[in-house]
Amino acid sequence: MKDIANHNNVSPSTVVNVLNKSVTLSSFTLHDSLPEHLCFDEVRTNDNQLSFICIDAVKHTLVALLPGKSSYDIEKFFNGFSLAQRARVKTVTTDLKAYYSSVAERLFPNTEIIIDRFHIIKMINQAFNHERVKKMKLFAKPSVEYNLFKCHWRLFLLDPAKLDNEHPRYRKQLKCSMTDAQIVSEALELSEELLISHNVIHKLHRAIICNDVLTLARCLRAFKQNFKQVSVQKAQWTKKHGGAYPKNIKNIDNNHLIQTLNTLTTDKNLAHVLNATNPKFAKYSNGPIEGINRKIKLLRRLACLISLI
Repeated sequence: MKDIANHNNVSPSTVVNVLNKSVTLSSFTLHDSLPEHLCFDEVRTNDNQLSFICIDAVKHTLVALLPGKSSYDIEKFFNGFSLAQRARVKTVTTDLKAYYSSVAERLFPNTEIIIDRFHIIKMINQAFNHERVKKMKLFAKPSVEYNLFKCHWRLFLLDPAKLDNEHPRYRKQLKCSMTDAQIVSEALELSEELLISHNVIHKLHRAIICNDVLTLARCLRAFKQNFKQVSVQKAQWTKKHGGAYPKNIKNIDNNHLIQTLNTLTTDKNLAHVLNATNPKFAKYSNGPIEGINRKIKLLRRLACLISLI
């Protein structure tokens, strides 16, 4: 850098600035054209920073690993390809990050956005677990009711049809013998709200796993319609009585499952969520990119151990 600077009668910092402006991320692409099917995600790399990663959804080869994950970085990279090349991209599979789908729609005019099935189920399960914990905390810690919700939480997420209902086992925390199905049944009898939530999440699970787009659409749209009706009811009550609206309406604001389903059914997200169960998109998921992320995490841990040795 110093030799170049001396030869041109400028400072080394000027040379660095000129090089930074002339060399873009897109200059380093290994592809003459983009694959038709892409996966978007993020991964922790150097200094625990989140980086954007993109792979070919069919061949599982790396397309891009950018140092940042901002929409500016992503658009800067993909704008290095011509519009004709970007128009060839048919699908982009991603999670519900706020800007990934928006960026993909701007960059790829003919693409279909697919929200990864794993992320949808993960969001639903996490929301249900929030509600389960809320109900659990209504009971004293050493009580049987408390332990029903706490010690056997995984059973609530299993398909009810696959729960063992024939072989009772002694449960130390419950101080009696019960089958898996009995545990779930007795816990749900303690909360009607949680029973309804349990039925909803498993209906959604089955629709997603079976790629039943019609059932998923029916469930989500029915929820959206009900949510709108309750929102109108709440607004009318608030307008008339101030903040003293009924408790059962007020609790909607604190129900994590309702908040999650509302996110899935926004005008922006609903079509992308339904694509997840569309049979023609069934073979596309973020599974391969999650596998690559897992290898990166493993390499980082091994490198840390080697440095300690």
